Amino acid sequence: MTARARRIAAAIAVAVLAGAGLPLLTAGPASAATADAAECAPSFLAQGGYTLFDIDTRFVPPPLRGTGWDCASRITDRPLGDGVTSNQFTLLWVGISSEDAIRILERFETFGWTTGDETIVAENTEGRSVNQPMRASELRGWDPLPASIITRFSHAVTGQDIVEFEFAGGGEFVVDPALDGPVLRIDVDARDAYDATGFADPSVMSSLRTIAEAVPSGTQVAVLGGSAVFLMLIVGFPGFLLNKVLDKRWSRFIGWLRARRMRRVTREPKPEKPVKAAKNAPAPAAAVTDAVPPKRRPSWLVWPGFVAAAVISGFVDPSFGPNPMSVRLLLTALLSFALLNVVGWGVVMGVLRRIQPSARPHITFRWGSLIVVALTVLIARLLQFEPGIVFGLVAGLTFAVSLVASRDALVILLGSSTALVIALLAWVGYSAFAPVARAVPGNWFFVAVSEFFSGVTVEGISTLPLALLPLLALDGAVLFAWRKWVWAIAYAVGVAAFVFVMFTIPESWREITGGFGRWLLLFVGLAVVAVGVWVTDTVIERRAKALAAAQSAAPPASPPPPGAA
Repeated sequence: MTARARRIAAAIAVAVLAGAGLPLLTAGPASAATADAAECAPSFLAQGGYTLFDIDTRFVPPPLRGTGWDCASRITDRPLGDGVTSNQFTLLWVGISSEDAIRILERFETFGWTTGDETIVAENTEGRSVNQPMRASELRGWDPLPASIITRFSHAVTGQDIVEFEFAGGGEFVVDPALDGPVLRIDVDARDAYDATGFADPSVMSSLRTIAEAVPSGTQVAVLGGSAVFLMLIVGFPGFLLNKVLDKRWSRFIGWLRARRMRRVTREPKPEKPVKAAKNAPAPAAAVTDAVPPKRRPSWLVWPGFVAAAVISGFVDPSFGPNPMSVRLLLTALLSFALLNVVGWGVVMGVLRRIQPSARPHITFRWGSLIVVALTVLIARLLQFEPGIVFGLVAGLTFAVSLVASRDALVILLGSSTALVIALLAWVGYSAFAPVARAVPGNWFFVAVSEFFSGVTVEGISTLPLALLPLLALDGAVLFAWRKWVWAIAYAVGVAAFVFVMFTIPESWREITGGFGRWLLLFVGLAVVAVGVWVTDTVIERRAKALAAAQSAAPPASPPPPGAA
């Protein structure tokens, strides 16, 4: 199998594997990720003078878009509309966790609606309570997290529109007696429809946490380390088993194609006309010897690939489409892909030219990686990961000579390490510009710069847990085959960095919910699918061997006796 074919097969395998694992995940514990209007049916907001309705996204405040509410309710005789003085409605999240409720409240500060000095009334199950101006992010430090959060505010800049936020975690804390479990209710009184697609409006990439917001406690560090080891173990052995099945089946498929092609070649050719036969005659030996080797692809071909990757990655934002915000998002995504790949692989090329000049590395675009980019965006949208997951290393290196296993592993380690370093440096840049962009809403320059750094961070960090999977021609398979302990360390570091930057780490294992919990469930689901594929393949192979053995052991049929009819 050629390297190109293996990479394409790897991309398809990852897509199929993740697609098979998603149903396991979405069938798991209830979360706010999937809307379900039936959950709201018992509520008083679905009866009497109220009605449930499909709300036009234009009337939803930008911080709430894409947050996965279960239903929207309004007074029956008060429909929403343009030019109406007051558009009043309620959004409900049934079964939402405290972590996700806090995350939604934090979005209002991210989008410039709040400034962090709004009064919040909060209480947890152990009696801790506050009633004071504070940032929503401060509630994440509570142990346990608040079981009741109440606040009310209007837009910090315009002074218009009113939002009433009430979360109750169930038990003694209740929003609606008819609804069991935790519930988030947000009442909105909007003056008019919103337009959050201007050139200066932030996208979902602005929801990345800054370093100051992500600094973990000692307990969170322990949970982070434990989860990294857990994910490494749950990916390693099942991935190895799945890789054996995929490699074997793919090799058989390629062998079948070659055999079929050989049967066509060995057929007796039809008589040819003299002129045509002369054209098809083999070239002289000198001509073959002096043939010029095929030229490598020009470097500029990576740019159409970067553009395609940027377009696909733009769909990580629910508002991506024909609007000014999407144009800015597309430009920042294109620049972030270019920086991560050109600079990252440029560093690796510089190192290789010193230690092995004959390699002559050359940057090429991996077109099969677009499948992985689309897959990560799809997962981010379905599971509502914010700011999203985008596979970033869409380019790679080709060489003039074949590298030995140790050199190949070195290239992978250098590439992954460089991507990690670039992503972390970009996170520093984002942490510097994001507060400025939030403090000066409407300034497109600060929003663009902060989202450029956010894009580099997300693309670099998201690449590690996927590229290092031990499947087919993915980088992780090469490392796994070379030194399993090297792969284990590399994968644990990569997944720890990803979890630390992208998710809020819980204070204990019993509090694993939200995006972090869904990420763990995703990998558990993938591991279950991988083991299931291996078991199925093993059963099929054993049955085939048993059938072949039975057929070979059967005595040959005896000829009929003479004179028999």
